[in-house]
Amino acid sequence: MQRSVLTVSGRAGVALGILGLMSVGTGAPAGAGTLPAQPTLAQEAQSVNAVCGRCHGMQLVMDSPMDYDSWHETVQKMLDRGADATDDQLQDIMDWLHHTMTTIDVNTADADELQLVLEVTPQVAQAIVARRTDHRFADLSDLKSVPGIDSSLLDAKTRLIYFH
Repeated sequence: MQRSVLTVSGRAGVALGILGLMSVGTGAPAGAGTLPAQPTLAQEAQSVNAVCGRCHGMQLVMDSPMDYDSWHETVQKMLDRGADATDDQLQDIMDWLHHTMTTIDVNTADADELQLVLEVTPQVAQAIVARRTDHRFADLSDLKSVPGIDSSLLDAKTRLIYFH
């Protein structure tokens, strides 16, 4: 799931590619058939704190869940205002925001987005899509009725989940 490119204004057109969390492990193999180590949520959070925390408290981020495109625009605005980050840090930031602070409409999101944001298997994401074809989800308890859903995880993400 490739996402659009963030650019750093005023830096000779340098483009910093940002991919969604689903593609974190991309790149050339590190060795005999192995992929480079994938960042952990903790590592991604360190990048968020190191870059975003220079100018504002993290409570501002935690209090502002929004959709992925809005996060992308917000990070771009911060870069335009002078935020300084490496390509890897930007990747970590966007991945962390996507995984932990991105809102989702269960009745319209595609299976990949459901899988990522709700932290479900591809099979559960497909079951959600199939189920909403018959009738839309009304609320969290309705979503919890899908086999394979982790209710406690959904409870932790309640403020990110919408049913339009």
